Amino acid sequence: MLVPVQTSGNKPPLFFVHGLHGVMPLGRIFADGLGPDQPIYAIQANGIDGRKPVLDDLNKMSLSYVEDVEAARPTGPLVIGGMCDGTLAAIEVARELHNKGRKIGPVILADPLAVPRQIRESNAVDTRQPGVARQLYERVRTNLLDYASRPYNQMPFDASVPDELHRAVLAGVGALVGLATHSPQPFLGPMQVIVSAGRAASFFHPQMFWHELLPGPRMILVLPWKHNDLFQSGREAVARALKFLLEEASAFEVTTECRMESDAAMIHAFPRGADPVALQQAQ
Repeated sequence: MLVPVQTSGNKPPLFFVHGLHGVMPLGRIFADGLGPDQPIYAIQANGIDGRKPVLDDLNKMSLSYVEDVEAARPTGPLVIGGMCDGTLAAIEVARELHNKGRKIGPVILADPLAVPRQIRESNAVDTRQPGVARQLYERVRTNLLDYASRPYNQMPFDASVPDELHRAVLAGVGALVGLATHSPQPFLGPMQVIVSAGRAASFFHPQMFWHELLPGPRMILVLPWKHNDLFQSGREAVARALKFLLEEASAFEVTTECRMESDAAMIHAFPRGADPVALQQAQ
């Protein structure tokens, strides 16, 4: 489900994919930080509004999201982003759009999970088992109510309306299952990554998952928060980091075209309350 957050502006629109539980609630925070000239759309899980069926397969989810993106912006360049587990969906949306010949620029990943849930949890999300289905439903419901309790979050449903909450939970369970059972494949395009300090060691480790999944050029911002705090107390810093990445996207693309090393990375640090500062450019 595509939710327009801010449609004005002449810059390539940013389409930001939801996290593990099917919602992307920070659209207004991001729009405020990015400014009035940056269009932004939030991609929520299918089925939240009851207009489309709930999907629990990431490939089908991604195709549906691509349809929504192209309906909103049928021509012109655009940017795809994703948060946490939803970074896997963002990669698949970008892959499909790229295969269609769309210019998508560097894909933005906001604090991707350290270890893929396909490895950690795939055996624990079999909704054919009634006990597992109940546990997943309650897990997603608890998290969605927690998100809705924070006044800065922009939720795509009214948590005080039981039917709307129920639809959102079902959509969230579908998203969780789809993300947890997906087997990621390498994506060769350029990436811009925001990573929390708590996940940085795993992300940069040469034997970990992301080095195989993202073999192409990367620009990385490290933010001094733990993952659970990044999208709460650190939410405005994430918005500033997004603005920095979008402003640097053109230069980054030119730079990557001139580089021959497939493991090229530009690494930055973003201190609390400060503008992004380049600490190192790894050659």
